[in-house]
Amino acid sequence: MLTRKSFRVFSWVLLLATFVTALVIGIVDRSDIQTSADRAAGLASTIACPQCSGQPVSESNAPIAEVIRAEIKNQVDSGLTDGEIRAFYRTKYGDWVDLNPGNDGIEMLVWVSPFLIAGVALGGMALAFSRRRDADTDNELSDESRERVQELRATYESGESNRGQNE
Repeated sequence: MLTRKSFRVFSWVLLLATFVTALVIGIVDRSDIQTSADRAAGLASTIACPQCSGQPVSESNAPIAEVIRAEIKNQVDSGLTDGEIRAFYRTKYGDWVDLNPGNDGIEMLVWVSPFLIAGVALGGMALAFSRRRDADTDNELSDESRERVQELRATYESGESNRGQNE
């Protein structure tokens, strides 16, 4: 069975492993073999419509969104990479048009910070509960306190028996 100290170390290691696994899964590029239509649809869902507020061109019915979807399809068919297509639209309309978070600077911090905050909060809770448990088990009564409790119990029990006789 795990001791309290080894359990605490194990919980921190498990928390760290979970955090690192989440980061690795988020960073790893999961590019499967896709058809050009799948790539175009995926890109259209990550490019914001310039006419609509925050809506991707894949969901917009605006005329400009239809033009952009057709352009994306042509760019994919001509062999441009996803990064090149996104860069084209960022240059044409601005950085806001790319709905994917960036992998640098403050953008990465914004996307990673919820995981950091959750990890710190879970670690703090685990630490607080383990310290509380340790504090609860360390409360041994001294001999004087134990004698005082026995005296109070005897007094209380004799008072109970006297009350039962008076009624």
